[in-house]
Amino acid sequence: MPTLKALTPLDESSRDRIILLHVVRLAKLTGATIYLLHVIPVVRSLAPHAVRSAESYLGAQEAQLRAQGIDVHSIARRGDPATEIVKVAIEYDVDVIIMGTRGRRGLDQLLLGSVASAVVSRSPVRVTLLNEATAQSDVDERIRTQSSYMGGIIWNRVACGLWSEQEAATEMERLEALGLDHDVLNGTYTNLQQTGAPADWLDFDFQVETLRQFAPDLVAGEDETTAA
Repeated sequence: MPTLKALTPLDESSRDRIILLHVVRLAKLTGATIYLLHVIPVVRSLAPHAVRSAESYLGAQEAQLRAQGIDVHSIARRGDPATEIVKVAIEYDVDVIIMGTRGRRGLDQLLLGSVASAVVSRSPVRVTLLNEATAQSDVDERIRTQSSYMGGIIWNRVACGLWSEQEAATEMERLEALGLDHDVLNGTYTNLQQTGAPADWLDFDFQVETLRQFAPDLVAGEDETTAA
């Protein structure tokens, strides 16, 4: 069976976090190959270091997905965003374009934005739109839950004498850089220091998925998988 290929345009906005969470789930469920695309508008590309900055951003996102075992490739282009998105979709023969939208107006009218609207009207392949307004709450809740769980994992390693307090602080900084919530991580860790009573996590699949995303070295049968 051919591998699903998905094109994911990014624009360095808050929408990227929502899109990437969806893409990670898709890739882990289906083994899809992900193509991350950032199109630099011609006017902005004339600014000093604009292209280098875009490539650096793409490289960082690619590295995070690769660390999770995802087959991912990054592409930077200059030009009209909608035009380049469609061109890349054709060039790489992708099966679907996954991109974000701005929100809702009224009860049923979706504000696609000019880029998304143009891509939908021109694309020869399927386009999946993720609504920023409705998806954000789901993303935030998941991140809060993941942050609480990982805070417990860090506390457990310190409590077992496997990490020092400094190593715990370094790990929390790393997780924050990956998108977890600073306040929830630190709040969970501090609370467990005071109470020594970890939460009762019943969803084993959630635990494994979270560890694979943020601490893959712990998935291979270590006790921490269920300790927190």
